[in-house]
Amino acid sequence: MEGLNIQEIETAINEYGDIVLSKDKENNIMIMSLEEYKMKEDIINKLKNSEEEIEKGEVINADAFFKELRQKYDY
Repeated sequence: MEGLNIQEIETAINEYGDIVLSKDKENNIMIMSLEEYKMKEDIINKLKNSEEEIEKGEVINADAFFKELRQKYDY
């Protein structure tokens, strides 16, 4: 495992508890806390869902949305 620094992994475990080892698009090893990993996955899932809603046409015009908010909250 060339380039993998065990001391950095041990430090991350001591600092963050449970960690996740992953690779980015350039095949660099990333070390992140389990909490960070879950947040990243949650964001990716939300973005995918949003893209699916757009593809299905489940969108509202921004002007209409903000007009509705202004009327609802009287501002």
